[in-house]
Amino acid sequence: MQIPEYDIAPVIVGVTLILSVAGVLILRPIATKLGSLFEAMTIERSNKAGAREVARLTDAVSRLTDRVETLEDRQDFTERIMASLESTEKPSRLKSRPDL
Repeated sequence: MQIPEYDIAPVIVGVTLILSVAGVLILRPIATKLGSLFEAMTIERSNKAGAREVARLTDAVSRLTDRVETLEDRQDFTERIMASLESTEKPSRLKSRPDL
């Protein structure tokens, strides 16, 4: 059976319409799930980057804390030496002054 030439346009339109509707019905849920997957992957990737940044900052703060503690120890040591030198110098100054 042969389809006349003037009847082929409605067949093409019908097939195209059916394929379009079927494609939307089949592909829309898949596209929605893929979108959700990509969004979840992006959020997870940003969380990992944030966790790495927090770890890096925590490490930097701990190193700075160690340095501050070292400086405090050095300052305490220097202050003790200065205090001991001042306490030993005062009596010797008093003895060396002739007017006392």
